[in-house]
Amino acid sequence: MNTQSHPRLTPEATRIVSIRSATVRVPLPHASATSTRKLRHREWVLVWLRAEDGTEGVGYTYAGTSGGTWVRDGLERLIIPLVKGHDAADAEGNWDRIYGELIMLGRRGALLRALSAIDIASWDLHARAEGQTLREFLGGSRNEVEAYASGGYYSEGDPIGSLVAEIERYQELGFRDFKLKVGGASIQTDAARVRAAREALGPDGRLALDANNAWRSVEEATEAVQAFLPFDIWWVEEPFMPDDLENYVALTRRGEVTVATGELESTRWGFARIASAKAAHIVQPDACAAGGVTEWLKIALLADAHKIPVAPHWHANIHAQLAATTTNCLAVEYFAPQEGAYNFESLIANPLRVRDGAVILDSEPGIGVVLDEEAVARYTVTDE
Repeated sequence: MNTQSHPRLTPEATRIVSIRSATVRVPLPHASATSTRKLRHREWVLVWLRAEDGTEGVGYTYAGTSGGTWVRDGLERLIIPLVKGHDAADAEGNWDRIYGELIMLGRRGALLRALSAIDIASWDLHARAEGQTLREFLGGSRNEVEAYASGGYYSEGDPIGSLVAEIERYQELGFRDFKLKVGGASIQTDAARVRAAREALGPDGRLALDANNAWRSVEEATEAVQAFLPFDIWWVEEPFMPDDLENYVALTRRGEVTVATGELESTRWGFARIASAKAAHIVQPDACAAGGVTEWLKIALLADAHKIPVAPHWHANIHAQLAATTTNCLAVEYFAPQEGAYNFESLIANPLRVRDGAVILDSEPGIGVVLDEEAVARYTVTDE
């Protein structure tokens, strides 16, 4: 962190005096699916922290397709009382206090996501109070971060033609690398999709596959992987359920394909288990699920100590800021807003810019997100 002295930033100046939150439900432009779930909309939980000096910080998390009001309720009832009146600059202290209070209820899952949102908002507030971007506040200087295009969801219609068209649209944006979904169709159908993606990308583009926890055994995963190997796979992501560490270890040891996981894991302790067991070649911490900025930074350092690269899951807005300060980040995951698969940027007044397969970061202080208040109001879910 940047430790330069700023006399105006006293604990009173960054003391949190008010907090508000909202659940928003943003519809997808068309129904789609992964291997394990159907998608028609996405729900997000937003939180705003206001400090005594008037500075405001914003945080957010993803709550799936039906968990928004539940996550927000946990945030309002259990977490906000532990934060209000405390110094937003004390990210470590606030995190430890909240985690300690919730240890019986929220070591993972919904309450960890709510904690993540509060933590992100705290870092946003503190960096804004300093007048710095989060990456500058953390000591980074890069304004460009390598990214890969993500998509290839299952949808109605021509499964090959629509996939190739999507890849071509990303290529027009300057992307060479792409990730698509597998595990939700027969191996033969998925292999045809993977073949089409490889042909569209050409020999130099990197192609990753995301199974979204589709397979239940190493044998099942291996059968699918062997069908995909001729197409030069960058990595296979989330082949098993997130707690199925034994199968992750077995598949990783086989060495046939690079294995990635971690998007549903939380805290440094969860990732320490993955690293110690050698259960993946790449870890994918998600700041909106793993514990916020505070934990994400620790996870990245832990991975680096184990010589494991990081490819953060989703949320390029926050992860590009963090990747700009990290030496072991492969690339951030980018979704073009016009594709509609990841729709958080429908809520943003300053969507990310991309060029030649990289995210271009602007000079907006904090985490770099400016919410579109009209869009937030339009999609806000009233109490149900």
